[in-house]
Amino acid sequence: MNDGILDTSDYVRVVNNTGVDIKGMYDGKVYLFKVGAPTDLHVMAARHIFCFGLDNKTNCFHRLGWLEGRTYDQAMDMLNAISFEEVTLPVPDISPKKRTKISKPTPLVNAGVDDGEEDSSSSPSETTGTFGDL
Repeated sequence: MNDGILDTSDYVRVVNNTGVDIKGMYDGKVYLFKVGAPTDLHVMAARHIFCFGLDNKTNCFHRLGWLEGRTYDQAMDMLNAISFEEVTLPVPDISPKKRTKISKPTPLVNAGVDDGEEDSSSSPSETTGTFGDL
């Protein structure tokens, strides 16, 4: 991310198609990947939880508990059932029919405009003061 603009290349959309919900954790945050529901997360979280972009998946399989009672190949089959997709932001519809016309401001009558007459009821020294005088 730079200059307050979301860089979607820093994120990945994970869709769990394993048939069971998956829970993972990264940087103190718990992520729940429900079956069939897309979850967007930072690529570093995906790398830690699923070894996204890494060749060796053993550490992730251990963290996820997928090697308990399974072989590496069976754990790999589970990982292959998860899809990793590019995150795209929706493009807002700014077609002319959606735009609203901004009207010109209406001038205010007697909105503190000096009409040339001076108010002689107070002198400048009487009107200036501190907030405590209010």
